[in-house]
Amino acid sequence: MKAVILAAGEGRRLRPLTVTRPKVMIPVGGRPILEYVVSALKESGIIDIIMVVGYKREKIMDYFGDGNKWGVKITYVEQPQQLGTAHALRQASHMINDRFLVINGDNIIDASAIKEVIRVSDGDVAMLTVTVDRAQEYGVVKTQNQMVKAILEKPKGEEISKVVNAGVYNFSPIIFRYLESIEISERGEYEITDALRKMLGEGYAIKSVHTNALWMDALYLWNLLDMNAATLATRRGNADGRLEDGAHISGEVVLGKKSVVRSGSYIVGPVVIGDNCEIGPNAVILPGTSIGNNCTIEPFTRISNSILMDNVKIASFSDISSSIIGDGVVAGPGLIIEADDAKVEADNVVMKARMGAAIGDNTEVAGRVLIKPGKAIGVRCKIGEGTIVRDNLPDNVRAL
Repeated sequence: MKAVILAAGEGRRLRPLTVTRPKVMIPVGGRPILEYVVSALKESGIIDIIMVVGYKREKIMDYFGDGNKWGVKITYVEQPQQLGTAHALRQASHMINDRFLVINGDNIIDASAIKEVIRVSDGDVAMLTVTVDRAQEYGVVKTQNQMVKAILEKPKGEEISKVVNAGVYNFSPIIFRYLESIEISERGEYEITDALRKMLGEGYAIKSVHTNALWMDALYLWNLLDMNAATLATRRGNADGRLEDGAHISGEVVLGKKSVVRSGSYIVGPVVIGDNCEIGPNAVILPGTSIGNNCTIEPFTRISNSILMDNVKIASFSDISSSIIGDGVVAGPGLIIEADDAKVEADNVVMKARMGAAIGDNTEVAGRVLIKPGKAIGVRCKIGEGTIVRDNLPDNVRAL
């Protein structure tokens, strides 16, 4: 069976991180989200993968290549304009002759859930469903006797059900007939769910495959921290780097090649540290933290429950909690990022979430800066010494 991974979108709600990469390439647990999808497909026995790419496609193609490193074969097709999931899937129609799997590239999913969907061999459509708390953010699915009766796209008002569409499908090629016949939605996109509703209206049976296995989505920035924690929990410790005398590690800690943990530092897993990093001396890295390649954490700095991407430098006497730090960020001494319950603006709606900050790529932060909870700082910003950041900052801003 072939699998089509939908990986063309930007993920605008995750800006500033997606200004410089597609959502699927945001790292959690030390790996891009999309890598977990590819690995789960391989574990499920699917090695022939068609990847639909679009926004900043070179980031995906340069990283995965032909897929040989992961034991799969990847063929790329482009969605030049991001016009929805149905439009994305149509780009792969010429490569499909038999039953196939469709899966979103921006979810963390356990291989056992994919296997459940693959096992369906009758009918023209099977859909994976999961139970979530905030069902109004997704397409709610009404089922009866394991059959789909209705799909309600992001219903407003009273919550009808907590069972939602997980974005994983087992299709026969007949789906393409319906993908071609649907009209553009109110959101200005061509949606797979519109094609499924049309099939339901014409009497087609759509099987619901409900799973309790791991399935996670990152709708908002703070969801990435949950994804990070969940993926770190699956990693086993492995120290390819070097520990100086007097450095202490407990729990599951991955320490990459040519990385060094200096004397007096404490690392409490689960933690992942990439290659060519320098930690300490006397630094503290606490659970739920993933640090990319080529990073420097200077003395007397404390980091907890955070994602640091590649090429990050955090100077001494800093304290960072529940934050996401983009590629190439350089922070001077005494950076404090507070984590607390905060009112965060997302999708033009103010929501309550517990997080520190999200800082876009290549931002420079001078010494003694305080960033208030829930703030998003754009790419290539410059924040002057002693600044207190109380508001979100757009890209390329100087805050002095």
